[in-house]
Amino acid sequence: MRFNDKEIAKNSEDKSDLEGVLQHMKPQSNEWSDWYQQPSFKERYFKLKANLLFYSRINEPETLGVLVLENLHVAYEHPHKGIPFTFSLTFKVNDKLRDNEAKHIFSCRCEADVNTWVSALKTASYEYWRSQFLILRTKLAMKTGKDPMLESLKTNSCAQNVNIKVEVKKSKTKQTKSTFYSHFESSSFFENCTTSQQSNGAATVENLITF
Repeated sequence: MRFNDKEIAKNSEDKSDLEGVLQHMKPQSNEWSDWYQQPSFKERYFKLKANLLFYSRINEPETLGVLVLENLHVAYEHPHKGIPFTFSLTFKVNDKLRDNEAKHIFSCRCEADVNTWVSALKTASYEYWRSQFLILRTKLAMKTGKDPMLESLKTNSCAQNVNIKVEVKKSKTKQTKSTFYSHFESSSFFENCTTSQQSNGAATVENLITF
């Protein structure tokens, strides 16, 4: 996925849906520079905004990275290596869940914090809200016998057609009025000229044209 890192980092400064300090263990990497390092927890400050999970070092405003919360599985974990109050985010790799390649493990300070984070992360993705939309749409269709989306599209289409007709009608009315007044003013001009000629005799061109 391609994105503007500066714009993403700027977005992290806005008000978040949930934020706090978590212990974080990255997935095991297969890179040659990390093969000799044992995976361990690191304390990071996390901010959840929509379906983006930003993280940074403690007491440092600069964003280290972001996790896009799509195509993933959120789950409670048993105490990991003796560390309690843990949960995990497992991302899909080639449409499959591979724990050793795509699992991020987090540890909280208490059980209540675990429940709060798991609940927020499960409802953060676009996939979740799309599924909720489809469920609600199906329920409304079963209850009313009509697809609410199609009815909404029809209503909006009718409203747009009415607005277009009103605008066209107004435009025609303005044009008719403009033509009428122009004709009226021209008639008055010639009537005035005729009256002037009758009272003063024949008029010359110099009398009719003024600058």
